[in-house]
Amino acid sequence: MLIGYTRVDDEQDEHDERRALEALDVTDIHVDKQVAGTHTALAARDAMIDTLRPGDSVVVTGLARLARSAAELGAVATTLAERGARLHIGGTVYDPTTDAGRTAFHLLTTDFPDFEAGIYRLRLSGPRAKAKAAGRYPGGKPKLTPEQRHAMFDQHEQGTSIVDLQETYGLSQSGVYKYLQQERARRQTSTPPNRGS
Repeated sequence: MLIGYTRVDDEQDEHDERRALEALDVTDIHVDKQVAGTHTALAARDAMIDTLRPGDSVVVTGLARLARSAAELGAVATTLAERGARLHIGGTVYDPTTDAGRTAFHLLTTDFPDFEAGIYRLRLSGPRAKAKAAGRYPGGKPKLTPEQRHAMFDQHEQGTSIVDLQETYGLSQSGVYKYLQQERARRQTSTPPNRGS
């Protein structure tokens, strides 16, 4: 059985999609309308998938109509394969019971999601490295310079109270303790920084 699915933005888009699916001999068409965001459930698609039987064919005009990301596409394709359903994409048929179909489904369920995840990591790695170098990632730029942290630790060792250190350096109580701990750990593993003459 041919079962059509599409995700549309407006009435004109729906009209065009229905005509394209009907041209592929599909009469049973499921439509999700004006679904915003990538985490919103696609109720019509999910209901359609729940009714699939072995040998059914899901027909779409393009993969972007079926899923909103490669990871989502992988999950949908996995479910189709598990149910023994074929996938028609714009007239090309992928049958998970044939060698060529298994290859296509492998691409959809594994390679495409891995590719998308890799691209996402690469897109973030450059900006993330620049942000780290500028002290903006993670957690923003430190409030104290190494010299200030060193001086604060010395003051604490000489008896200055935590409250006084908070006021002097503009830190919260937890911030003071964090910097004291960092300086204590640094001193235990290295020599004091060169603070000039």
